[in-house]
Amino acid sequence: MSKTMNRGQGDEMLMERTLKTQTGNAVIVVGSDGTARLRAEADRVAKIKAAGVPPEQCGPEVPNAPARGAVRISNPRELVPGTTDKYQHAGWQKRSVMHRCDVFDTMRAQALNAHVKVKAKNKEAVFEEPFNAGQVSMARHYAGLYEGLQSGDLRGTSYGERVSGGGGGVDAVVLRLAARQEFEALERKVGRGVAMPMRKVRPSKRGEGRVCKMISDLDAVRAVCLLGLSMSEVLRKYDWTVSSRNSAALRVALREALDRMQGYSAPTTASK
Repeated sequence: MSKTMNRGQGDEMLMERTLKTQTGNAVIVVGSDGTARLRAEADRVAKIKAAGVPPEQCGPEVPNAPARGAVRISNPRELVPGTTDKYQHAGWQKRSVMHRCDVFDTMRAQALNAHVKVKAKNKEAVFEEPFNAGQVSMARHYAGLYEGLQSGDLRGTSYGERVSGGGGGVDAVVLRLAARQEFEALERKVGRGVAMPMRKVRPSKRGEGRVCKMISDLDAVRAVCLLGLSMSEVLRKYDWTVSSRNSAALRVALREALDRMQGYSAPTTASK
């Protein structure tokens, strides 16, 4: 057993002990506080911490948060005074805004990666968004209503509680009832039927001989928007075979459901 002294990050003295084992050398890092950790484990923790470092353009005040997950960056813009077609950065101190990625960001990133491969073979290929901006906005609004209702249950609210604004007060119960009514109205627009693209999939292609439960439009909306499941994960949840054809059918069904939630009169593709 050999002992060596070296200086780690933060000018802390670390003592490394190399242990001879049958499979090789295992390095244990002992910090100045006496905490010992395997070098492989220390490297793993360092990678997790590095993944939580916020982008520099968002400012130094944003804390390091590994549990935050993947984020996307956007730059707020505003019209230049005195113009009608020129924009300038509207962020505080020209800083960018950080948004936590959701399942729609993940699916778009996957679609972009797939498009890059197709583009390498066919330069005329055009990228198609998995979901348009209106559909994504409605999905996030629906998820926001659900989160608000779950975090502010009526059972924990006094009927005398009031939310005061600039003028008079508004009952918190009234606001939450309005949110619940909107949430239920959106689900009624979706309906409990099964979209035609899903019904057109042959039973033999759904589960390779297994008896699979049909995925209704409301099941798809709840699974993706509320649970954050991708197309493949939704198919697995209902024991369907994960294939490009089944994923495409589910994506079309979800698009049409999100359009109905926005008030568009989509083609009648769901069974009542």
